[in-house]
Amino acid sequence: MAEQGRPEAIVRPKVPNGGVSVVIANRNGADHLRVCLPSLLAQQHQPIEIIVVDNASSDDSVAVAREFGAKSLQLKENLGLAPALNRGAAISSGEFLLFVNNDMRFDERFVSLLVDGLARDETIFAADGMQHNWDGSAQGHLATRLEKGRARRGPSVELVPGLNFYQKQEEKIVPVFMGSAASMLIRKSCFEKLRGFDDRVPMGYEDADICWRAWIRGWKTVYVPDAICWHRVGSSCRSSEGSLFLFVGVLRGRLVFATKLLPIRYALLTWIASLAGLAKDIGRLRWRFAWSRIRVLAELGARIPQLLRERNELYRSGGTTPAKQLDRMLRLTSEDPEEIVEAPCHGLAAKSPQ
Repeated sequence: MAEQGRPEAIVRPKVPNGGVSVVIANRNGADHLRVCLPSLLAQQHQPIEIIVVDNASSDDSVAVAREFGAKSLQLKENLGLAPALNRGAAISSGEFLLFVNNDMRFDERFVSLLVDGLARDETIFAADGMQHNWDGSAQGHLATRLEKGRARRGPSVELVPGLNFYQKQEEKIVPVFMGSAASMLIRKSCFEKLRGFDDRVPMGYEDADICWRAWIRGWKTVYVPDAICWHRVGSSCRSSEGSLFLFVGVLRGRLVFATKLLPIRYALLTWIASLAGLAKDIGRLRWRFAWSRIRVLAELGARIPQLLRERNELYRSGGTTPAKQLDRMLRLTSEDPEEIVEAPCHGLAAKSPQ
C-alpha cells in the first residue's frame, strides 16, 4: 500500500513514434505537481512520457514526481527555466515536446488538440494553447500579436522599447509570433535543429527567442484556441528569491533577445532603457536589484561581439535580415496577413549558433 494515502508509484512506458514527452521545470513545487501531474495522466492522448526536471528543490518534489510515474531529473543547483527544459528535452523519447509549468492543470483534450495542430502541417514548429487563470474567470494567454509604438489594440506588454505584444481571441487555428513556454508543443526535430532554448536566458524571453529563430527558418508557431489549460500565474515567483531570479531572467532575456534578433535601433533602445533602470534602482535604494543589474549588464556587455556574430549567422542562413524579419512578425497582426513562405522542419540542416 502507498504511505499516508499517497498513490502507488505508476510505471510509465516510453512513448512510441509520434508520442509526446512532457517536460516540466520544477523548484519546490510539490503541491503544484500533485495537481498538475494527474491532469496530464488523464489526457486522452496516451501514452505520454512525463519528465520533471528538478531545480534543486528542498521539498518532496522528487518523491511526488516518482509517485505519479514521472521520470525525475535532479539538478544540483537552480539553473532556471530554459536550461532545465533543455536538459529534460535531451533525455526525452517523444517525437513531440510539450513544455508546461508545474502550476497548471489541463483539459483532457489539451495534448491531443495540440498534436493534431502540428500533425496537420509539416511547416508548423510549435502549437500553443489557451490559458485561463486558475478559477477560469479570465483568459490569460491567447493568440499573441506584435505591434510597434504605443499600444493601440487594448492591454499590451512591452517586449522591448518600441515593440509591444498583446493577446487576441481567435476562433480558429492561426499563426502567432510566439507561443508560451508554459503551454507549448514543439516538434522535437525542429527543437534540436535550433539547439533548444537559449541557456543564457534562464527565465523570461526563452519562448519569444526560440519562436523568433524558428520563424527565421520559415517554421510557424500557431495558436490552437480549443486546447485549454488553467494557470496559477506567477505562483513560482512570489518569494524574494523567486522575484529576484525573475528580475534577472527578464533583464537577461530582453538584452539577449534584442541584441541577437532585432534591428539595431531596438537593440540600442533596450540597452539604454536597461542602463536607465540601473539609475532608478539606485535612486529607490533597491541595492540587491542594482547589483544584480550591474552584473548582468557587465556580463552581457562583454558578450555583445559574440551575440552580433550569432545574429549575422542566423539571418544569413535564413536568407533574410532583422528588419525584414520584424516586418514579417508585424504582418502576423494584420486581419488579412500576407502570405509567408514556410519550409518543412525536416528539410533544413541542423545549423544554429546557439
